[in-house]
Amino acid sequence: MPEWPRHLNQEMRQHLDDEYAALRAGGATDAEAMRALAGDLDAIGAPAPVADLAGDLRYAVRSLRQHPGFTAVVVATLALGIGANAAIFSVVNAVVLRPLPYEGADRIAVIWGDLHRPGVNEIPASAGEYADYRDRSHAFEHIAVYDTAGLNLTGVGEPEELDGAVVTASLFPLLGATAEVGRTFTPAEEQSGQNDVALVSHRLWTRRFNARRNVVGQVVAIDGRPTEIVGVMPASFEFPDPAVDVWKPLLLDAEALSQDNRGSHGYTALARMRPGVTLAQAQADLAGVTATFKAEYPGNYRTGFSATLRPLREEIVGDTARPLFILLGAVGLVLLIACANVSNLFLVRAASRRKEIALRTALGASRGRLVRQLMTESVLIALAGGVLGLVVASWSMDLLIGLAPDTIPRLREVTLDRRVVGFTALVSLATGMLFGIVPALRASGAALNEVLKDGGRSSESAMHGRAGRLLVVSEVALSLVLLIGAGLLVHSFARVRNVEPGFDARGLLTLRLALPDSRYTTFEKGDRFFDTLFAALRERPGVEAVAAANALPFSGVGGSRTFHVEGREPKRPEDQPEEQLRIVTDGYFQAMRIPVVKGREFTDRDRSSAPRVAVVNEALARKHWPGADPIGRRVAFSRAEPHWYEVVGIVANIKHRGLDAADRPEIYVPYRQPLFANWTVRPMQIVVRTTGDPLIAASTVRREVARIDPEQPISDVRTMDDRIGRSLAGRRFNMILLALFASLALTLAGIGIYGIVAYAVTARTHEIGVRLALGAQRRDVMAMIVAQGMAVTAAGLALGAVSALLLARLMTSLLFGVSAADPITFAGIPLLLAAVSFVACCVPAWRATLVDPLVALRTE
Repeated sequence: MPEWPRHLNQEMRQHLDDEYAALRAGGATDAEAMRALAGDLDAIGAPAPVADLAGDLRYAVRSLRQHPGFTAVVVATLALGIGANAAIFSVVNAVVLRPLPYEGADRIAVIWGDLHRPGVNEIPASAGEYADYRDRSHAFEHIAVYDTAGLNLTGVGEPEELDGAVVTASLFPLLGATAEVGRTFTPAEEQSGQNDVALVSHRLWTRRFNARRNVVGQVVAIDGRPTEIVGVMPASFEFPDPAVDVWKPLLLDAEALSQDNRGSHGYTALARMRPGVTLAQAQADLAGVTATFKAEYPGNYRTGFSATLRPLREEIVGDTARPLFILLGAVGLVLLIACANVSNLFLVRAASRRKEIALRTALGASRGRLVRQLMTESVLIALAGGVLGLVVASWSMDLLIGLAPDTIPRLREVTLDRRVVGFTALVSLATGMLFGIVPALRASGAALNEVLKDGGRSSESAMHGRAGRLLVVSEVALSLVLLIGAGLLVHSFARVRNVEPGFDARGLLTLRLALPDSRYTTFEKGDRFFDTLFAALRERPGVEAVAAANALPFSGVGGSRTFHVEGREPKRPEDQPEEQLRIVTDGYFQAMRIPVVKGREFTDRDRSSAPRVAVVNEALARKHWPGADPIGRRVAFSRAEPHWYEVVGIVANIKHRGLDAADRPEIYVPYRQPLFANWTVRPMQIVVRTTGDPLIAASTVRREVARIDPEQPISDVRTMDDRIGRSLAGRRFNMILLALFASLALTLAGIGIYGIVAYAVTARTHEIGVRLALGAQRRDVMAMIVAQGMAVTAAGLALGAVSALLLARLMTSLLFGVSAADPITFAGIPLLLAAVSFVACCVPAWRATLVDPLVALRTE
């Protein structure tokens, strides 16, 4: 026998002698036996804290290395849960938590106007309102306005329509942005004759100008006008949208600032508050400015006017934060389920180590020391799972961004930065504490005398039984919450997908075409272009129809306009009707296959020289002429010099913004019957109905456009099916991720149920052998085991159903056509989980019936 430390008493020495003898009898060498007892010897004495911790770590590593299978399973399980959390948190961090990439971004706000009309409570600014904000307010350092626009670039390679923005010179100091090459705009360049200058993005500079620094001073054609490039913005500058490649100065001449144009609300206004000024103080200052508008401009603000400040972060994030936090909560539930599974594994392992723990107790280790040692193992393995989880998160980042819709802002900023790594470390540490505490407390609290008896599995089974069942109940409950959430989203997505858009989207090619007014100086010139193009396309094989509109469905554009109904004067200015206005060419309803319910659609005869006509949809007819026939009624879009449009047809309602949006009243007018005397050529969205693949027709359109005007580009080429699919991208993203998390939760729950039933069968092998020896039928034994496993499942289902009912209400804003308490989902999902649980119980129960009673009776 080896020599033990002298300070050990006789009882401790005897236990070590017995353990050493048992190891040698089992075939272990002297060195192997001493290594196996090293942990027990570490527990003896009272070393210094640092050495104590180092000893705990050494023993934890040694213990985990001795069980590589157990360690690999636990680390892999935790890596999936922690990695999923890290990946989703990286998106939340980039979109919601990370500061905006602008100097003093917390002092930047957006100004929204309110004309105090029903349904029109947030409008952009006009040029005149911007000038008043700038000149009369005292709470702001800078105020700027901007608008997005498509800009045609020619003279440098192939013609191309670029995403652009027109901005005031003050935008760049407001955002704290400077040019990487050259300079930004000056206030003088906001005047007519001096505004033919432009800034280009770093991306465009690299792609079209080969990153040449002498690009500054180069003259290119933008919208047909010679324009000098004065600067290149840094790659990090992506305002107001990452797709913007060109910025031009906003024209603010006397005409733009005139009273007649105060009603043209088309610019987004930004304001940077002075240091020390609160949002409430800035709002009060702004209220003082707008309070004078009604008295100064009664014709423009008959119902009054006010303005509201909203922080830029809130404006950018919008409604995106809520779904992301729901997904973060869902993936957190997956991690809790993983913790429950791992905790069950640790309970089993602790039960198998009961004699080792009892021996260490006999050797003088306190319960606190044992708990600390076991918790060290838990935390160590959780940190390993966290490291591997970061690898999983890094691998899944591209997939996550690829699934995410374009509507989620700041997606390009998603990365595993220090905040994500810190979050992962904290989650890993908390995870180790969470799944390790229960096994550690139960293992360290086992009765010494009972464990050291040569006995059986009774103590082992008792150690694991109740705690294990509670963990599985929690797994089932959490899984049911996730599954019901995913089921609601799947059911909701199916409802949205089955909504008819009101037109036939199959075979439709859509594109945007913006004729520059510098070359198409009159409406007639632009009209001839479209006439020539449409006639040529209609003759091409595979093309059934061609038409155009100022705003196609699912294009993301389209606005409303006030109008007057003949013989119906509103009692109050705010009662004047305002509805969606669509300007379309003849043949539009035929090309889109929008049913004409009554009357007729537009024809080639509806030109400027013919009587003005209009078509309304069913929603507008019901709203403004309830119970009456609108055919023959007249409307006008100007009160001063009214041009009356006679309603000649009623068409079916169509979905314009999204399949889940309510039908909105719409009024259509012919493209060739201008609303105003100074009507000029407008950017139009073309729709081509084809008999085959719509994208094949795109090359035909490009050739015909180039033949008519070699300097005219086309852009935004998509099929209508693609547009509709993109409108569902947000719902699809939420559904796919939640369904993925729910599937993982279902798998983990099934494994957890299988594990606890399998362990119970193993622990009760002797009992099962006795039952079989006494004549019990194998099917009765199997039924007994399955019933006990399903009882645990039933408890989890009951708890989960109540929790899911409460939490599903948080998802109401994500649902369509489905209530938060949808009976189909709440009935079907528990049945699915019960079926999985039943299978998980049957497998170990069936294996239990195959036990030989004689072998089972000898297991004790």
